[in-house]
Amino acid sequence: MTLVFDHESAATPPETAGSPAPPAPATGEPSLAELYLRTAHRIRRRSAPSYDEFGLTEAQARALRVISRYERPRMADLAQALEVVPRSITSMVDTLEAAGFVARQNDPTDRRATIVVLTEAGEDVLSRVGRMRAEAAEQLFAKLGTAEQTELRRILEILDAGEEPLPPRRAGGAGGPGRSQNGRR
Repeated sequence: MTLVFDHESAATPPETAGSPAPPAPATGEPSLAELYLRTAHRIRRRSAPSYDEFGLTEAQARALRVISRYERPRMADLAQALEVVPRSITSMVDTLEAAGFVARQNDPTDRRATIVVLTEAGEDVLSRVGRMRAEAAEQLFAKLGTAEQTELRRILEILDAGEEPLPPRRAGGAGGPGRSQNGRR
């Protein structure tokens, strides 16, 4: 079952705007936050075999997704997007480069900087892992009917809309998170 995305439903409907908080769960029952985190963990756990199949860790798969999102991030921007220190990203990129999933290139706008690009093999593995991850999520969400999935999406979009946005997806160029199209801050 494929989840349908509906941008129009992201706005808070009048009947829920300003609604009082739900009552606290009964003693021994998991909180809403706990249930949400358990669900996210189940999706990650069900996705793990796809990472193993390609010799990736979850962190390396996430790095590939971020590199794809920003298309040609600088090493420092990649570290910032992944919320890791620069020396950690260096060893992660070393591993991904040795596996043939990424390549380093000189930044054409700054000779001192290095950008990271997905190789054809990296794009292929990212696509395959993404499909396996989506299948894992769909298996979990298959427990819900279409109306329940639509309602869950609507609720998650409300929660997502109220938060600081993630760095924007770039249209191209050598910049990264927080950079303009010309690669400069």
